Amino acid sequence: MSRGLPAFPKKKRGNKFVMRITLPDGSRPWLTLGETREEAYFRYADYIKQIKSQKSGQPSYRATINQGIEAYLEIKKSQFGSPSSYVRYCNAIDNFKEFLGKRYLSIAHLDEIQARHISEFMDYRLNEKGRQPATVNHERDTLSNMFKVLIDEKNLPLVNPVSKVGRKDEPDPDGFYYKEDEVLKILETAKQFSRKIDWHAIFVVFFNTGMRRNELRYLTWEDIDFENKVIYIRPKQITPNQKFRVKNRKPRLIPILPEVEEALKNLRKRSNRWVFTNSLGKTFANNTITHQFRKICKIAGLPVKKLHQTRHTWTSIAYQKGVPESAIQAAGGWSDAKTMRRYNHCGENREFVIEAFKKNFSIGKENK
Repeated sequence: MSRGLPAFPKKKRGNKFVMRITLPDGSRPWLTLGETREEAYFRYADYIKQIKSQKSGQPSYRATINQGIEAYLEIKKSQFGSPSSYVRYCNAIDNFKEFLGKRYLSIAHLDEIQARHISEFMDYRLNEKGRQPATVNHERDTLSNMFKVLIDEKNLPLVNPVSKVGRKDEPDPDGFYYKEDEVLKILETAKQFSRKIDWHAIFVVFFNTGMRRNELRYLTWEDIDFENKVIYIRPKQITPNQKFRVKNRKPRLIPILPEVEEALKNLRKRSNRWVFTNSLGKTFANNTITHQFRKICKIAGLPVKKLHQTRHTWTSIAYQKGVPESAIQAAGGWSDAKTMRRYNHCGENREFVIEAFKKNFSIGKENK
């Protein structure tokens, strides 16, 4: 090996070969080379070529901002079933490019972007452009996702600067969740539409597990352990160019309740891999489940809310039933309890508060 070039790495992190490199800003991130030795050798050889080309004055391994954005949006376009979702991501990226063009025109490469640039961008959007905290947080999350995707899927030697920047405080949610009788009404109404696709089973799982939409869309039969009565939420490769990542990067398990077990075992199996599919045995498009949920709620005569409200409902009902907060947090996959508590709306339910005190609070006598 030529002097000055790193030797092939033998170090592994988890099940992957890695090597540590030094970027122009002085940071030293880990570069993932692959899970197998053959894959690692291939990427290592490619990286050495990039170093040599950099020394010879040719284009180097450093990705420009435009190159990174183009690669990221190409990946995201394949993930979204709704054009509006893709456009929203594009707008968030365009807003960041506009900010850099006004404040930091000299920044050309992704590895030059630092946490202070992200923080300043968020303040710029909030204070100078007058955007709401929820919008600014979405733009922050989009940038964070961009760096994660480019690091994980494109193997760019980057450090995610967004990870050091917190989200802006948002107003508390409206406190809505579906009560138990309303959930039962939704599930009963869903049976009317379950001839080709078992929507009843899908919403049984949503309301009894607190899953996020993509966690259900990309649930596989291998993720379900009927013997131990648990569902595993873990990352997986969907297509050669698309991965499913667990939020907060923490795989978790969810208990299989009797209602969920019955729904899963009676489910018509159209795919050997995916649990929930459309009538052709393919994974659902991004907004298909959301549209059906709204349709069912409308026919049931109930408030039409976002699909994510099923997760708020699961959290609130679990708390009402006396499930410990630590268990709710673990099964729901929240990184901190503060975020989880924003999903618990029992405090807004007057009847629940009154009954909870009647049942549990007393001075001078034993609780009933």
